[in-house]
Amino acid sequence: MQAPVLRPPKGAAHPNAKSCDGSRVQAPVLQRPRPRRRPRRGSIRRRRARREPAEAKIRRCAAGMHYIACRANAGMAGQSTMTAARNRSAGESPSYLRSFGGLEECAGAIEDMLGGDPGSQISMLLLMSEGDVVEAIRRAGPKVEIEKVGGEPPNTAVSLTVTGSSEDRSGRLLVVQAGSPQIHLVVTHEGPAFVRTLPAVLGRMHPYAFVPHFSSEEIRSMLEILESKTGLTLTTLRISARKRIGKKISYVRKARKLRAGAGHKEPVIAYAGVPYKESIESAVENDQWIDRAQFVLSENEDVRLEGQLSRSGPFKFRHSFLIFKRHVLPHVVGLAMEKFRMYSNRSREDNGGDVSPLVIKLESGTFDGRGQNRRFIEAVQGMKYTSSGVYHANSHVDMSLVDHMDGSTFGIWVMSPDTITIVPQLRATQASLSRLVAHIFEKFQEGRVLEYGQ
Repeated sequence: MQAPVLRPPKGAAHPNAKSCDGSRVQAPVLQRPRPRRRPRRGSIRRRRARREPAEAKIRRCAAGMHYIACRANAGMAGQSTMTAARNRSAGESPSYLRSFGGLEECAGAIEDMLGGDPGSQISMLLLMSEGDVVEAIRRAGPKVEIEKVGGEPPNTAVSLTVTGSSEDRSGRLLVVQAGSPQIHLVVTHEGPAFVRTLPAVLGRMHPYAFVPHFSSEEIRSMLEILESKTGLTLTTLRISARKRIGKKISYVRKARKLRAGAGHKEPVIAYAGVPYKESIESAVENDQWIDRAQFVLSENEDVRLEGQLSRSGPFKFRHSFLIFKRHVLPHVVGLAMEKFRMYSNRSREDNGGDVSPLVIKLESGTFDGRGQNRRFIEAVQGMKYTSSGVYHANSHVDMSLVDHMDGSTFGIWVMSPDTITIVPQLRATQASLSRLVAHIFEKFQEGRVLEYGQ
C-alpha cells in the first residue's frame, strides 16, 4: 500500500523550494486562528440600571452626593477608609491601648484619636465569655500567637499574630469589659487585612468565648436609636443582605452532597441609598437576612459619625465613638446579655437531669406550606461540623443534632405551624446553642427566641 503524500498547506511555500539565486525560501509561519470569545453579559451597573426603578436610582445618587459633600466638608476627599492606619508607623501606640481604667477611659481615648485624625477608623467586636478572654484567645490554635502588652484582666492590651498560608497578620487590640462580667469589647485600630482575620480567630475560641449574632430586626432597632436619639440626619449608604438559597435550588438528600454544599455563600443583595426601613422590609419580604448596614450621621452636611453595623462581624466607626457609645452601645450590650442569659444553664447536666427547652417563634403558618418540613430538615443538616438524625418528618419534625465542635447535643421538634422547639440534652454549651439558633435564622427563617411555654 502506498504511503499518503503529505502536502504543505495551501498558500505556503514548499520546504525544498528555492529562489532564482539558489537560496532556500522559508515557508511562512501559519498561526491557528484565535477562537472567538463568548460575548460578555452586561456589567453589574448595566444590569442594575435595567431593573432599577427611577425613584430608587434617584435616592441612591442623592445619598452618594450627600456622602461626597460631607467628606469634602470634613477635608477627607480622596482619602481611603484606612489611610491613617496604613500611614501609622509600627512603633506608634495609640492612647486607647494604654487605657486600662475601663470602658469610659477607653472611649475617651478613642474619641481623641478619631477626632484628631479624620482618616482613622476603629473596629469593634463583641465577645461573650464567662472566663478570661485573653486565655480563650490563647486556645484558638497553634496558628495564633498572643502577647500581653499591658493591663490586667478584664481590661488588657495584647499583640496578636495570626500565621497564614501566604503571610502572617499582626496587630494590636484592647479587650475591655462592657457593662457585664460576661460581655467584652475587642477594639483595634489596625487595617482591614488584620481585621478580616479576627472573625476566624474568634471562631476558633469555641466554646470558651463566642460572638453574639444580631438579627435583622435588632440591626433595624440600632439604626432607629441612632436616628431618634441623636437628633442628626441618618443617611444609609448601603444595606447588605443575603438571599436564602434553600427555596431556589433543589436539595440533594444524600448527606455527603449536603455536606459538600454546606460551605457555599448566599448571594449578596445590596440596597444602596435606600432608607433603612424600606431596605429591611424589602429584604424580609424577599426571604433575605441583613448582614451589614453602612451609614453616616451628619448635621448640615458636616459628618459627625460614619459607621458600619454587622450581624456577627466587626462594628466600624470614624470621626466619633462617643455618639455610638452613649446612645446605642447600652442597647447592644443589653441584647448580648439577654442572649447570654437565654443560652446559659440549658443542659440536663446543669439542671439535675431535667430539660430546659427553648422556643423559636416564627411567622404565623410557616410550616403550613408544602415541603416546609423537608426544607427545614435540610437547612439544619447543612450546619457545619455537625451530624444529625431524623426520626419523623411527616406532619411534624423530630430530629437530633450533635455539634462536633464541643459535643453538645440537641433534640429539635416542630409540633406547630409557627414554632421550633430546641431541647438541649446532657451537654449543651452557650456557644453551641447560639451557633444553632444563628444557623436556623440564616438558612431557614428569623424569629424570636423565647422560654418554653412563654
